[in-house]
Amino acid sequence: MIDRAVIGAWVGSSNLGDELIFSILLRLLKEKGVKVSVPSVDPVKTSESFDVDSFSHINFSEFKKQLAESDALVFGGGGLLQNETGIWNLPFHLRRISAARKQNIPWVGIGLGASGLTGKRALKQVSNKFKGHLGVSVRDETSAQILESLNIPNVVRAADLGWLWNVSDEVPRVSSSGFLGVSLRNPQTARFLPAAVGPRASMPESEIINLAESINAVAISTGLSVRFISLNESEDAQLHQRVADKLQVNSELLNPDLLTLEQCFDGVEAIVTMRYHAGLVGALKGAAVVCLPFSKKLDSLVSSLGSAASKADTNDLVSVVESVLSARYELNEHVENLQDRSQRNVEIIELLDGTNDL
Repeated sequence: MIDRAVIGAWVGSSNLGDELIFSILLRLLKEKGVKVSVPSVDPVKTSESFDVDSFSHINFSEFKKQLAESDALVFGGGGLLQNETGIWNLPFHLRRISAARKQNIPWVGIGLGASGLTGKRALKQVSNKFKGHLGVSVRDETSAQILESLNIPNVVRAADLGWLWNVSDEVPRVSSSGFLGVSLRNPQTARFLPAAVGPRASMPESEIINLAESINAVAISTGLSVRFISLNESEDAQLHQRVADKLQVNSELLNPDLLTLEQCFDGVEAIVTMRYHAGLVGALKGAAVVCLPFSKKLDSLVSSLGSAASKADTNDLVSVVESVLSARYELNEHVENLQDRSQRNVEIIELLDGTNDL
């Protein structure tokens, strides 16, 4: 196995889904004895939290220097292959692949999602850059089909790295403690400026009212207590407060970090979510999953969990939550299957030892 690798991903932000994925990938590499360096939005925080060498994500000269001192680039995981958040996302991430190719550094893609790719321009960018890799694992069938339609070879159907998270054995996967988890996010804004520049979109008041009325109705119908769980406190907490203020039932608002994220899902019977990894963690902890309209990647999460997951909008939220709750007994089988599939990400990592083939 190689001795040193650079991870190219979105690390160090306040998004716990991205931090969760990074923590798992880092663990898998360390288990193989690989020393890691990683560009980060907050390199000091990343170094302290994960005991890893880190540097600024906008310091591209340092990135190339780290590559030159490493044996491989590990690209991923997560939804790096998307242009939903603006026209600059793909060039920003793909230039890391270009740097590896120019230096003849072997590279692999791990646990990637590509369902957020829209338009011929974005597809062409990926097609032009995804060359020379040893292998690429993707987290869902849609992502596999998109990459294969671009004639990208060595695509392995795996599952999101999040399914390899080591949840506590002390909490039963299916419990009945009485919480309705809610994880919302503000609308995505198509950006012509980098994502860090300019105001972010805010949910209109009419949608806040509709959400509150629907969540209120679910709580009354099911008898579940409402628990808002932020996966990105800087973006979600204020939104959750806006909705909570309009509820007629009591609620609690939790803003965890990565260390306390799991316990927020203790006793959650169903999670109503716009965030992919809130649904994933909920399912790992035994919660039925209801995805509200937001992103195509949520479709793959729903389809992977059988009748214990579904899409819904505010008009049918009560009936959908009641339906998935009745199918919670199916969760274990689907979750175990996804955990097995996610192990295929490890097979891609093992390609870096120079002896294994797809």
